[in-house]
Amino acid sequence: MSDRMHPLSSEAILSWMMGEMKKDRSIFGCRQFYHALREEGRGFLGRRPENAVGAAAGPHTQLAQNIIAAYVSGARVFELKTVQVLDGEDLHVSKPCILTEEEGYNCEWSTELTVMEARDEYIKAWVFLHFLAREYGLGSFDGFLFNMSVGYDLDGIKSAKIDDFLESLRDASKTEAFQECKELLRGHLGEFERFTEADLEAISPNICSSVTISTMHGCPPEETEKIALYLLEEKHLNLFLKCNPTLVGYDNAKQVLDDLGYTFIHFKKESFDNDLTLEQAKGLLERLRKRAEELDLFFGVKMTNTFPVLADHGDLPDEMMYMSGQALLPLSLKAASLVSDAFHGSIPISYCGGAEESNIAALLESGLYPVTVCTDLLKPGGYGKFVRMVRQAEKARPGRLDGEKLAELSVSLAKKAGQPGTKRAPKKEAPKTVTPCRRACGICAGLCPNRANVILKEGEEKIMVHIDRLCNECGCCASFCPEKKAPYLERLTIFRNKEDLLGSANCGFAYLPEEGQFLVRWNGECFPESDPKAKRLPEEVCQSMNLVKRDYPWLL
Repeated sequence: MSDRMHPLSSEAILSWMMGEMKKDRSIFGCRQFYHALREEGRGFLGRRPENAVGAAAGPHTQLAQNIIAAYVSGARVFELKTVQVLDGEDLHVSKPCILTEEEGYNCEWSTELTVMEARDEYIKAWVFLHFLAREYGLGSFDGFLFNMSVGYDLDGIKSAKIDDFLESLRDASKTEAFQECKELLRGHLGEFERFTEADLEAISPNICSSVTISTMHGCPPEETEKIALYLLEEKHLNLFLKCNPTLVGYDNAKQVLDDLGYTFIHFKKESFDNDLTLEQAKGLLERLRKRAEELDLFFGVKMTNTFPVLADHGDLPDEMMYMSGQALLPLSLKAASLVSDAFHGSIPISYCGGAEESNIAALLESGLYPVTVCTDLLKPGGYGKFVRMVRQAEKARPGRLDGEKLAELSVSLAKKAGQPGTKRAPKKEAPKTVTPCRRACGICAGLCPNRANVILKEGEEKIMVHIDRLCNECGCCASFCPEKKAPYLERLTIFRNKEDLLGSANCGFAYLPEEGQFLVRWNGECFPESDPKAKRLPEEVCQSMNLVKRDYPWLL
């Protein structure tokens, strides 16, 4: 099994969406659709997002189907996962890389795709969101917003591949991905109920007019400023500067986390010494704000990046990991309050750091806009939480940025930590046999950002299967399986071809179209379904193969 996910083709995405809608009235496993209550939202960066809630730069904005799942569930702001010059197989990420049982932790940073693959995923998602908005009445054509994210040094951002990324998302009209998606939809116009040729031609190729600078911890302030000025002056892009929670200072951060009971979270003072300080930030932000105004461009800050901590409890297989979620919330809000106070609320602040259903209205009412989510979506409920969050957000009465109110929220919204639990480390090797998951509770399917776990249905019966090509072994599903399994290793796996099956240790099957049958791995052996050995396969395995071929062909 490879820990590299493989993007779906535009044809496969459309087939999956339409097939699943016809069978289950769902899209990529999402059954609760958000229908915008208003046709127009607040004007922002040339778009009118129908709400102020979205998916943060991370696993939920890495693949086209991730963005689609977030959109149908209610997200309208998409901070695309960061790209950098180091990409694809050149980028090492320790696996598993995500753990969200209690606090949120990860040891991955930018997209695991190549820059070109990432560019195409975002283009495909953009086109299909327009299609979904019209065909299923989910909202208006300009009711959502994409924001690029790039890192981590000026030379890398100036490279040919990143420049192509920026320019292609600014205007995708000449890209193969944009043309391919349009021609695909054109070829299926006769099958659609609402989406017309006029709608197709109305899809704008101008995907992004804004970019977020994602600076790794320790990026020198002068390098950050050079990157920002390049993106403003040379690329003429509206700009967000993502700040780090270390802005609050070491002593303050330690006091806040200790008071909340997070004494078991350890971090280095050096992480603060090498990061942007508040005093440095004041001068930097003022200069960038002034330059953006001169160029008639937007400038704002993003609060915040993740928080670097030591992986000294064996939580994840790396020396350092990055904290997110509820433990990050008091630090992110404190950092936001400091910047808001320094500029009397005059610099717009976009927020991410522990946002969830219970606090999203309060965050918006404090003047933060938009508010994006990641960690809470990696827990049971997954994308389905967006609908409830958006409904809460719609009740909010957004106000002006108020540093004092943000400081109060950093205390009132913070949750006391319990005792650190025993974290389950996902298994590293797949067993030779598995027990097909007939419990099919759906937890792993709901929280997988890539839609790599799927529930098959036949009447009242359900079976959970794992989709190899969509999985990057992040390990998130293993944290919450009630049977203490690692679904990405220990459940029946569907492979995209013979080569992937033979290169894996997982039990499962791959369809061989040239032979018209499945190739199976079971008990450590590989054999075609026509082989006499197939007669000894458990009934659930045979049922799964027949069910996929008959009712879920898009999974093949």
